[in-house]
Amino acid sequence: MNKRFNGQLLALARQVRKVSQAELVAALNGAITQSTLSKIEHGRIQPQDDLVEQIASALRLRSAFFFDGVYVRQAPVSYHRKRQKLSVRDEESVHALAEVFRINLRKCLEAVEIQTTLPPIPAIDPDEYGGDVDEIATVLRQRWSVPRGPIADLTKIVEDAGVVIIVFDFGSPLIDGFCQFGCDGLPPFVFLNSQQPKDRFRFSLAHEVGHLVMHRTPNPQQEFEANRFASEFLMPTREIRCDFEDLSLTKFMDLKMYWGVSMQALIYKAWQVGKLSDRMYKYYNIEMSKRGFRKVEPIEAKHLREEPTTLRWIISAHIDELGFSVDDLGELFGLNNEDVTSLYPVPNQRPRLRIVRSEHSA
Repeated sequence: MNKRFNGQLLALARQVRKVSQAELVAALNGAITQSTLSKIEHGRIQPQDDLVEQIASALRLRSAFFFDGVYVRQAPVSYHRKRQKLSVRDEESVHALAEVFRINLRKCLEAVEIQTTLPPIPAIDPDEYGGDVDEIATVLRQRWSVPRGPIADLTKIVEDAGVVIIVFDFGSPLIDGFCQFGCDGLPPFVFLNSQQPKDRFRFSLAHEVGHLVMHRTPNPQQEFEANRFASEFLMPTREIRCDFEDLSLTKFMDLKMYWGVSMQALIYKAWQVGKLSDRMYKYYNIEMSKRGFRKVEPIEAKHLREEPTTLRWIISAHIDELGFSVDDLGELFGLNNEDVTSLYPVPNQRPRLRIVRSEHSA
């Protein structure tokens, strides 16, 4: 363990717990001033051991959390899907917890190696295809040998290509998901809000895959492009067009169960491919709002699987193969046992991983 206190991790911990500098100072009962706390976070002061213990206790963490030389990534503000009412504190907390996942999985991946069965996500500039996002979605379906028709389990496909999908409660329904590109030997990550229904979960995942494919360099159209990509990847125009006959809300419910996407997404797709006039598109949107279907759709696609397994396998490998206890993981991560068990549930499946030698497996 790096014995130097990392002030960036102190700022990260505050964001996870939604605690301001002033609130942390108050919780420490005068043991430190806000000026000193700021200097610690900026790396200008190294705190004494007793102060580290007090800080860790106030933030419900272990002291080991702060002794890691890792850097903290910039939050992908321009990439994630969110609503305008999301508060800064809530947004920071979600991204900070995602960073905690990334930092801890970096430690885990020193001891285990994820096995993939599909080609990795390619980097494609939309300009290479003349801005034809639909064609890029088609190319990726072909690259991954996705069969015609609805995708039965998008999560499995994406994980088989080496993307780590992490689902947790964002504490707010106002943000659906965001992604991080792979770097420093780590795979790409997609973080998704567990509060979404499965049909929206699938669209959010496809949306983030679109970002990973097309947006190494951000552009002003990226959210529109990612939505367009998700729509075409989940509902190829050539295949779904013939389903848009004799349309009604009941028909959209049936199509939702078949294609595994929301009624709202289907209504938009029908309009996009010319199967709904502007007038009828407006009509269906008004009806969806009047009936409260924009917030909660009348039928839930419970048959969809979409259960990420890579994170479970990683933790299972540490417990079942490497002999870690929950307390050992807590010490490795710098988290208390309650956080370990709530964030990293231990699965029953055996891991699809290869054990490699490292200091953690010695």
